[in-house]
Amino acid sequence: MTLQRAAGLALAVALLATPALAQERGGVVLEDLTAARIHDNDIKIEFTYQGSACEEVLPAAVGEETDGTLIAVFPTIATAEVCTMQVVDIEVDQIIEGSNATSSVDVTLLAPDGTVLGKELARLD
Repeated sequence: MTLQRAAGLALAVALLATPALAQERGGVVLEDLTAARIHDNDIKIEFTYQGSACEEVLPAAVGEETDGTLIAVFPTIATAEVCTMQVVDIEVDQIIEGSNATSSVDVTLLAPDGTVLGKELARLD
């Protein structure tokens, strides 16, 4: 096998594995994720993701803070028993409580069944 052919094969394997890796990490991209301190302990979290037309994001559950990173989990619920497979942009804009030591927020978006849809880290502006 030539070096050029081996490199092509390695590239093909990497491209095929990329969707699987994205699915393993949650698969949904939290677009334009920002975290900004708006008061002493209030942090505004904003992001958009592509989800079902029949789902709604509930208020975030805030977890422990470790080394300046606060955990925020955003659960979703189904708003209809039967829904079309229409994908829409869902905007999330919520205020959570942190501390003066909070420097980043570990954001997790959950599906209605509790599985992870997406997960990303946002540094405070």
